[in-house]
Amino acid sequence: MAAPLSNIRVRIIFSLGLLVMGSVQFGLLLLNRFPLDIAAKDALLSTAVMIFLSQILHLIQQNYHAGRPLNFVNCAIVFVFTALFQLLFNGSFKLLFPYEEWKAYIFPYEAVRGIMAFFALSTFSFYWWIQKNEQTNLKIQQQLLEKERALTKAELDNIHQQLQPHFLFNSLNSIGALTILEPAEAHRMIQLLSNFLRGTLRKDVQQLIPLEEELQQVKLYLEIERVRFGHRLTTEITQTETCENAKLPALILQPIIENAIKYGLYGQVNTILITINISCDQKLLRVDVSSPYDEQFVAASAGNGFGLASIRKRLALFFGQNDLLSTSKNPETFTTTLLIPQL
Repeated sequence: MAAPLSNIRVRIIFSLGLLVMGSVQFGLLLLNRFPLDIAAKDALLSTAVMIFLSQILHLIQQNYHAGRPLNFVNCAIVFVFTALFQLLFNGSFKLLFPYEEWKAYIFPYEAVRGIMAFFALSTFSFYWWIQKNEQTNLKIQQQLLEKERALTKAELDNIHQQLQPHFLFNSLNSIGALTILEPAEAHRMIQLLSNFLRGTLRKDVQQLIPLEEELQQVKLYLEIERVRFGHRLTTEITQTETCENAKLPALILQPIIENAIKYGLYGQVNTILITINISCDQKLLRVDVSSPYDEQFVAASAGNGFGLASIRKRLALFFGQNDLLSTSKNPETFTTTLLIPQL
């Protein structure tokens, strides 16, 4: 819905409209053989009175807003203001000009002038009711949007809080084991984990961040996993030059890579390669994460699928689409494909 015009602009528009109506009235009076001075006086005075009454009507409409534009109160207000127009116009003309002029030129056209004033005031009242109704609806929509944003933020924060402990517990268990066997590696992993968590806590999960910033966090995560798994884990990241300005939701890649490590490495005894291929065009960023795939191990160790499910939910909350995350497999490789619209 387009934003309604401001009150000042509405008043100016209607005042200009009344001036145009006054000019038309002046021309019609001349065509009906009114003297030039009488036609000018009539048009100017009726326009001035109508502008004055229309501004008061606008104030009333702003402070009193009926559920329907055509109801008893609105109609009664228009009738009262039409009567006021007649009284003000006739009274002013009697005071300012000789009685003969009023009697000869003004009195015979009172009914016509009253009908014109009624339709003009009805038009103003109806239009201003529409403006007020649009303002009210816009305010309600803004409140609903703010509420939806708050709920979305709460849901994203909840997903983020569920992901962090999962990764943290795994890392702490590994640090505990390394403390006895390889104290130096345990110390290094603590430093890496500290840097990773510091970067994670600074991220706003509702914001889009540059791809390079997300990759720095991914590289920290992979470094931690290499300390855990040693030479068994190798990774390869390829990226096209067209992705320099790409953006994506913060911390969206780590769960995908964690999923690839879990199902690619845990069922293997040999070295594995996890590839991360990044490409994009002007409208879409694509990330393919591929890892070895052992169907028997995956079937035996299948969990609740929270990692990929959480990403689907985040993407739906961000972009309103449910088809931005997909998976494919062949007898040896499992690939997760992430699509990020470039807004």
